[in-house]
Amino acid sequence: MNISKRLKSLAAFIEHDAIVYDVGCDHALLSCFLVKEKIAKKVYAGDNKEGPLLKAKENIEAYGLSELVIPILGEGLKKAPADVDTVIIAGMGFNTTKTILDDADLSRFKKVIVQINKDVDKLRQYISDRGYTIIDELVVADGFYYEIVVFDNTPHPKYSALEIKYGPILLKKRDKVFINYLKYKKNKLEVILVRHEDEKLKAALKEIETIISG
Repeated sequence: MNISKRLKSLAAFIEHDAIVYDVGCDHALLSCFLVKEKIAKKVYAGDNKEGPLLKAKENIEAYGLSELVIPILGEGLKKAPADVDTVIIAGMGFNTTKTILDDADLSRFKKVIVQINKDVDKLRQYISDRGYTIIDELVVADGFYYEIVVFDNTPHPKYSALEIKYGPILLKKRDKVFINYLKYKKNKLEVILVRHEDEKLKAALKEIETIISG
């Protein structure tokens, strides 16, 4: 089954035999992949719009997965069944993601996997403010740079400003894609600084250069 690199990267954080709730499943491609590849035991494909959910149902039936991928029409995690232990929230904005998390009892879940398209620092701040633990992170290059943050509700001291901005796990791992991502951000800042001198941007550039150099 062919899915994007971004979706495959999300799937890599799912533990064997997990029971997953895929929030905003869209066409349920990730949901189907998780079951078809025998990664998850069962997946609930949730969406708050009937159109995408109808397409999700078509895909579920086409792959012959109706018994193991269950479509659910509902907002966020409000209809997540009691047996769910892992949550995926991907492709949404921070404010929508925050609303979904605020409206849920996160103590129910073993792991929450989030990929938002921007404002990842706000997500980390949210996690830090609630004393949760970031257990893994990844930057994925798939036509664009995507950051994935995985957390649970294990108590953790507040993260530092640097960790909020760049990711505590990413700063430790320093893998090639993360460094390339920082170089991309560095280049963008340099272009802006050619046109407009700004002390805050200069400081941000220096910070990124320091991290890149290790």
